[in-house]
Amino acid sequence: MVLSYRLLGPVSVFEGAVELDAGPAKQRAVLAMLLCADGAFLARREIVRGVWGGSAPATASQVVATYVARLRKVLEPGRGYRAGATVLLSRGDSYALPADPGRFDVRAFERAVHDAVRLRASGDLAGCATELERGLALWRGPALEGVPGPHAARERGRLEELRLAGQEERLSVLLDQGRHTEAVPDLSALAAAHPARERVRALLMLALHRTGRRAEALGVFQDTWRTLVTEAGIEPGRELRDLQRRILDGDPELPVTRGEPVAVQATASQLPPSVPDFVGRRSELATLRRLVARAASAEAVPRIALITGPAGVGKSALAVHAAHRLADHHPDGRLYVRLDGTRPRPARPEDVLGRLLEDLGVPHHRIPAGLDRRTALFRTVTSGRRLLLVLDDARRGAQVRPLLPASEGCLVLVTSRSKVTDLDTRTVMRLSALDEHEARAMLRRAVGPERVDSEPAAVDTVLQVCAGLPLALRVVAARVADRPPGAFAVLARRLLDEERRLGELAAGDLAVTSSFRVSYDSLPNAESATAFRLLSEPAVPDLGVADAAATLDLPEDQAEGHLETLTDAHLLEAFLPAPGARYRYRYHDLLRVFGRSLGHSAARRDAVTAMLNRLVHSQIAGVHAADRLLRPGHSTGIDYQGPQTSYSEHRFRTADEALTWLKAERGTILGAALQGAATGAVAPAQLAELTTVLRAFLMRCGHWPDWEQLADATVRLARAEPDPLAEAIGRLELGTVAAARRQLDRAKAELLSSAQLFTSCGDHQRRARALNNLGLVHSDLGEFTAAAHCLESALDVHRAARQRLDTTIALDNLALLDFRRGALDRAEDLCAQSLAIHEADGTTALASATLNILGLVRNGQGRHTEAVECQQHSRALARAQGNLYREAFALLDAATAHRAAGRNRKAIECAEQGLRIRLDLGDPQGAAAAFTVLADALEAAGDAGRAAACRAEAAAVKETAALLKR
Repeated sequence: MVLSYRLLGPVSVFEGAVELDAGPAKQRAVLAMLLCADGAFLARREIVRGVWGGSAPATASQVVATYVARLRKVLEPGRGYRAGATVLLSRGDSYALPADPGRFDVRAFERAVHDAVRLRASGDLAGCATELERGLALWRGPALEGVPGPHAARERGRLEELRLAGQEERLSVLLDQGRHTEAVPDLSALAAAHPARERVRALLMLALHRTGRRAEALGVFQDTWRTLVTEAGIEPGRELRDLQRRILDGDPELPVTRGEPVAVQATASQLPPSVPDFVGRRSELATLRRLVARAASAEAVPRIALITGPAGVGKSALAVHAAHRLADHHPDGRLYVRLDGTRPRPARPEDVLGRLLEDLGVPHHRIPAGLDRRTALFRTVTSGRRLLLVLDDARRGAQVRPLLPASEGCLVLVTSRSKVTDLDTRTVMRLSALDEHEARAMLRRAVGPERVDSEPAAVDTVLQVCAGLPLALRVVAARVADRPPGAFAVLARRLLDEERRLGELAAGDLAVTSSFRVSYDSLPNAESATAFRLLSEPAVPDLGVADAAATLDLPEDQAEGHLETLTDAHLLEAFLPAPGARYRYRYHDLLRVFGRSLGHSAARRDAVTAMLNRLVHSQIAGVHAADRLLRPGHSTGIDYQGPQTSYSEHRFRTADEALTWLKAERGTILGAALQGAATGAVAPAQLAELTTVLRAFLMRCGHWPDWEQLADATVRLARAEPDPLAEAIGRLELGTVAAARRQLDRAKAELLSSAQLFTSCGDHQRRARALNNLGLVHSDLGEFTAAAHCLESALDVHRAARQRLDTTIALDNLALLDFRRGALDRAEDLCAQSLAIHEADGTTALASATLNILGLVRNGQGRHTEAVECQQHSRALARAQGNLYREAFALLDAATAHRAAGRNRKAIECAEQGLRIRLDLGDPQGAAAAFTVLADALEAAGDAGRAAACRAEAAAVKETAALLKR
């Protein structure tokens, strides 16, 4: 691979012309540090300091190792397992990334500046200018754009200063060459961007004077004097004062028009200024660059890009920013037109054509009347020309099509809030909100980094509320720009109040509410407007079609129609959670608040209560349907019956389809249930049923905080009603999740309370389930006698009730207890009984836990190969059900068996895979145990250094877990 690296703009890596995925911001920060070290080895602790500074988490060192591993996959995709690295090198816990200076833009830029200085010293002004232009052309935006950390900040400041010095030097050379007219535009722009930079102001004064613009040159001095006195409390330096005096005196050493002025072609250039706080949109800008690169096309059609998205997301800002960047490719003119598509009376195409034709030099009296004739003349005039046309705020394709030029050398950028389906283009970019890093960068540019960095907590709140909407961020910047320190904190407190939030997001002509109102008022009918308001009420991250049907109390096809209407209006965003899944829909947070602000009638509370009850019932039906496929034969035993409705039916063809639905729906189920519990819209029994039937999925996939929140809400709601049975179910779940988190004392207390409540309710079957889990807790605590009593009591109840699957669970738990007590033969017999039941009932797909325990027993018996086979089978069954929790157990126990058999390489491989799952699950105790298993395998393989590092990581994770328990 021939790799090149770019830091002068967004941090990126290229293989030839193809950009590789450099990963998230902190991973790119690691890449940048290694590149800037010029092949020197950096210790992991140095990288942690450079990326996180003084706020590094305990696991930062391991995260760095993960980032390096990911970068290796990108930089060395063909490297075999355990093959030596040739690009990103390792030495102990240090890394190095040697790069060819010619393929690293930072070093190439520095070399160009160095060569330019040398050439100027030798008198070669043309060569000096060429080198500086070549170096400055390498810049694609702010250095290390979007990369966090102290190292990036230092390097960014150094490079930006070097860039500015290079720009100054180039313009100075142009003046020495007599190219004064050519230098004036660039000097004017540079002076506006750096008003206190005296050398730039001096060069601008000199260029203006030499082109005969003496009054403007003296005006630059007056403006500089005001800026320096007002902002810095100082007067201009000697160089500027001497230059002013010499211009006033008509110094013959400053002749006017020395050298020939450069002829400038008169072309229309109407682009508005690019917003100074523009950030992000890397992929969209890259798409437009690729579109322009296709200029040599056999098709005689202009290149058209449609930029669409919700109100305030930055469509116009992107179009104008991109147009400025691509202006050099369109020397025959850059035209800008507002089409007023969101206003009651959009601009008429014939009126727009009349203006465009005049701007292109057609005399007014030669412009014909009528749309067709003006369109024909416009295409004649633009034929063969390379124009860039920005059509801002279009309503529909019919408004745009007559304005399209005929030449393939033209680029047309169209922005619209509407879904312009009748525009012939394959380049459609739907903008979404900025991410957190981009939003913060935008604020820093708008009000200054010092203001933003001085109030970190308040700024975090503001960013969370604005949710990456550029319009909201610009309002915030306008609100705090002229306020004293502490303005962010004051505004943050106001924005936390949802009822006044939208009112606070207004400043002068900028107002979030008025922008949203235009889109809302444009909806085609009252039913869609009602749907927008009602769908904003659930406190959920997104909605599926079935959720919307339950919310609106409509059949699915009608609900889906409203969802698509709102999506076309950019009041909702549609997305696919996974390949082959159905669309889901979500609000921007501020649009959700806007929707809720529209419904303040007295009946709103009752409507929301009824809606939440329908929604939660629909979700319970869906979870039941999914669970029946994922755990055939299992039963919650809960007899809650909700209303029978057409929208509550969920049909899944396969277990994979059911699992995909659960993964997509998880956040929505949790949000609706917790909102329903808080508002009294759901009954305790309803919440208890949802918690119980959803538990298997949440546990297997590591969503323990969700599981705990639902169980806790069930207990609180059941105590308030009261409902002892629902409370018992909630405490059973709380105890089970506490046991999974290794919070054994808390688990013991909750499960004892649950068993007592079930006894008082006369529910012996659920009491047996509580005893089953309580037995496991006793076993983990080393209380083997108590554990055996609980587990045997549970087994008796399940056998008597002919609950076959519950019987297998009790047998598995007893087998694990006997394994821990050293009774390996009895443990083997119990596993055999459990497997026999699964075989007889056709439920062998659910035997992952049984096989895992049998593998432990086999390993204890010295039958290591059979132990590995058991764990491999256990893992396969767990993976088929999406049970990450059980898969991690199988992998780590397989690692132990491989190590016992002397297969150290396989042991390390299994342990690494198990560790990755435990880290992904967010299970600190489990991760600590996995680090220990990996350390044992590494030690056996003779890798003492890495083994010691793993043991240190295990200790650190255990310490973190202990702190979390407090």
